[in-house]
Amino acid sequence: MTLKKAYITFFTLITICTLTFISCNRKEKKADRLQKFNTELWRKDKNGCFGDRLKLKNTFLSIRHNLRGFKSSEIESLLGKPDAQELYNRSQRYYIYFLDPGPKCQNAKSNPQALFVRFSAVGIANEFTIKAR
Repeated sequence: MTLKKAYITFFTLITICTLTFISCNRKEKKADRLQKFNTELWRKDKNGCFGDRLKLKNTFLSIRHNLRGFKSSEIESLLGKPDAQELYNRSQRYYIYFLDPGPKCQNAKSNPQALFVRFSAVGIANEFTIKAR
C-alpha cells in the first residue's frame, strides 16, 4: 500500500469516527434540553382536559427556544400526538396542543389557550406560540 492510500484510509476512518461521535452526542444534547419539563404529565393531559398542561405552561415557555430545530417526529415523541393540526401556505403546518380544556373535553372552554408549533416545509420546528384559539 502506498503512503497516499494509507493517508486516505486513515483520514476516512477518522472522519467516520468523528461523525458517529457527533451524531450520538447530538441526541443526548437534545434530551438534556428538556430535563426540567414533565413530558409524561403533558402527554397524559390530552386536549388539556385536566388542566395539567396549563400548570406546565411557564416551564414550557422557559425551554421552548431549546426545541427549535427538532423534527416533527421528535416533537411528537416529547409532547405526544397533537390535539389538532393546521396546514399553512408553502407546505408549512402547525401542531396544536390545548392548554385549557379543548373542544373535545366535557368542560370545554369557548376560546381555549393553545400551544401552536410551526413546522417548516421540511418538518423542522421553528416557532412556538401560545395564544387563544
